Amino acid sequence: MVRENDKSDLQNLPSCAVEFIKQVLKKMRYRRKVRREVQEELTAHFEDELKDCETDEDKEQKARQLIAEFGDVKLLAVLLRRAKKRCRPLWRTAVVRSFQGLGIIILYFIICSLPLLVGRPTISVNYIDWLNELVKSERNEADNARPYYEKAIKLYVKNPQDWLHDSGKVWSSDLNDVEISILSDWLEDNQGALEALREGSLRTDFWNEYQSNQNQAELNKSQLKGALMASNLMANTMEILPSYRHLAFAMRWQIRYEANNGDIETALSDCVTLTKFGGHLQGHGLLIEQLVGIAIEGLANSTTFMLLDRIDVPADVLKNAQEELEKQFGRQVPVISMEAEKVFWYDQIQRTFTDNGQGGGRMLVRGMGYVVTDDWKENLWRFVSFDYPDRQEVVANIDKYFGRFAEILTETPWELRDETKDDQLWNEVNITLMLKIQIPALVRVGQIAWRMKSGREALLTVLAVMRYEKEKGRYPAGLDELVEAGYLKKLPMDPYSDGPLVYRRTESGFLLYSLGTNLTDEGGKLGLRGGRPKMWAHDGDWVFWPVAKPQVK
Repeated sequence: MVRENDKSDLQNLPSCAVEFIKQVLKKMRYRRKVRREVQEELTAHFEDELKDCETDEDKEQKARQLIAEFGDVKLLAVLLRRAKKRCRPLWRTAVVRSFQGLGIIILYFIICSLPLLVGRPTISVNYIDWLNELVKSERNEADNARPYYEKAIKLYVKNPQDWLHDSGKVWSSDLNDVEISILSDWLEDNQGALEALREGSLRTDFWNEYQSNQNQAELNKSQLKGALMASNLMANTMEILPSYRHLAFAMRWQIRYEANNGDIETALSDCVTLTKFGGHLQGHGLLIEQLVGIAIEGLANSTTFMLLDRIDVPADVLKNAQEELEKQFGRQVPVISMEAEKVFWYDQIQRTFTDNGQGGGRMLVRGMGYVVTDDWKENLWRFVSFDYPDRQEVVANIDKYFGRFAEILTETPWELRDETKDDQLWNEVNITLMLKIQIPALVRVGQIAWRMKSGREALLTVLAVMRYEKEKGRYPAGLDELVEAGYLKKLPMDPYSDGPLVYRRTESGFLLYSLGTNLTDEGGKLGLRGGRPKMWAHDGDWVFWPVAKPQVK
């Protein structure tokens, strides 16, 4: 349209010319400044052609003739618009094209995003029930040690003194008369709890019963409730684990007290009880429970080494303890299982993907974390090509991921020293960012598991060496001699080398150690931690015998 203040430019033209110019400008549909220029040019053209006409009738007739020569108004408008575009500066053309391209990209991204924003998940599985079915499987309830451990927790009496937590005080010489009296009274109060713990350790199995503070209807409300389910499940699980820890520490003091009073057979038997207690928590259930079980077994292991170091144990007592431990360690396969950890992944997937009723479904925007990798090119291609894995593919990838981790746990640290082998084990797994974040933690879990296994091998070996010395009157020349004589069923392999644990006779007894995480034989020299020789340090050997003396605080 022509502005009011532009009408004065058309006053000298016939009405047909004015109307023609207005129609051309209207159909151009272009910027106002350009339309102004076209108006001026057309006006000048008509004025030049009509200047020789003497009357208004002549002007009108001449104008109509010119309009007819111009032809179709719409076509003329299109041609004028194209001409103006061709005449504009290059920089302006570049800017216009850039904005047009950007607009197309934005529009395409919006189209790409629509499938991620449209649709709703279907919460169809109660994964707490799924977890309970997984850990129980078809096992007999009568074999479950959990009721006995729950009874022990209810009967447990809290320790009255902070020094009872101090690992430096381990022997009668470390305690004064008042402390011995306090310890005796506390252990007496906990005999019911410790007896329930012993009864539980005799059960062949253990599994937990998981719960949540929220009912299923509340957990189904929204995606955010998925985090609530996970937090409630962990909260309920974590609530009982400190009680297991308290029972373990009480049993450790009971073992020390029995040994101090000369009842070494009962003390070693309780060491086995503590080992079985820790073993019951391993190989199934949530990872945090299994790690607590490993810690409890480590406590039992160190306590057993302490007794063997300080007390002369008869050969038959050593044999009984060794046989019980061999049975216990022989049926614990695997030590770590990640099957239950899938509960958190499966539940979040059902809350971030649609459900087509056949195990599939497409990803919603909240599920982006399950497909995004650290390769930005791959992520961009998936976005622009609509090539997202569906629900079934994501679940299969989760299963592969944890399956590969289970395979890695079967490979010793020595076998995994070649990083290319480690990489090969992760083949065919799409390592998304969320999965990649977990890898360092899982590697650490594997290290903890193998450290515990090396401790098991060492404990059985020390028991066998001591039995041999008491019955033969000398220490064996090598570990193969223990196997040949029937004191060990097989050589105790060191997971941190390509051979057995290192054993040597010494003037004062014998030396037994593992190469440790640096995979290097340091001749039985402990590594340093905080400037002091420490067991399990990364820069030295792990010396199991002789036992390093604890430093009293």
